[in-house]
Amino acid sequence: MNETYIRQLMERFLQAETTLEEEQMLYGYFQGEDIAEDLMPYREVFQSFSAVSGIEKDLPQAHTPVWMILLRTVTTMAAVFLIGLFFAVHSGSPEVPQQTIATNQTKHTPDLCEGNTPRELYMCYMERKREQSKTYHSLKRMIYENQQ
Repeated sequence: MNETYIRQLMERFLQAETTLEEEQMLYGYFQGEDIAEDLMPYREVFQSFSAVSGIEKDLPQAHTPVWMILLRTVTTMAAVFLIGLFFAVHSGSPEVPQQTIATNQTKHTPDLCEGNTPRELYMCYMERKREQSKTYHSLKRMIYENQQ
């Protein structure tokens, strides 16, 4: 490359008047071996610019094998199918027969505390906690006695 042209490009580069193509020419020049002695201090600067700007040497591009592309496609399709199947199966709410609901309400529904004031509700709550404690201790005692 002509050194006088490179010097002109350097002057224009330092004044921010170069185009992208001209800057790429400068990057290419400073990556080469034949650099003028007075331009050697700029070599490191232009090499760091070319690294930052993403200008790379002509390296062969790695191609993804066809079998890898096919495997990714099949895997993606299977994942989409399984997600769709999941939503299709679980889209409706499970239906519970009315007889089961009525039976469960009568057998396991605890009596609710009746009271209008916070004190009455708190007293009812404390009474239930005491009953649970007695039931827990009696169950624990029965389990302990049956193990021996």
